[in-house]
Amino acid sequence: MKILRMNENIKNMFKELKREFPEDFGSYFGVEAMDYERNYDNDPDFDETFLCELVICYRRQTVRIRRYSEHDWEIEDENYIKSEYFREIGKILSIVMKHLGRIEFI
Repeated sequence: MKILRMNENIKNMFKELKREFPEDFGSYFGVEAMDYERNYDNDPDFDETFLCELVICYRRQTVRIRRYSEHDWEIEDENYIKSEYFREIGKILSIVMKHLGRIEFI
């Protein structure tokens, strides 16, 4: 029997990001989440409590958020972030962190 996992926080995060960035989402902006089992957010086996990596791409700027333990995370950019995108990337990170902060990680 397959156990259905609740991923409400990730779903709500995507809804809020799409609402805040309606023109950009999908064309200039995307977010991808992966759990420790290497399931992506669109996979039925994805489990947000096992989230290990989140990749945010905004207008050719990429930010990765990786988990090393239950409470230890790293945020890095793949290339230098252009100052013209500071405000938007800051807003994106604020939304992401708000929803990640609601997850009870395993």
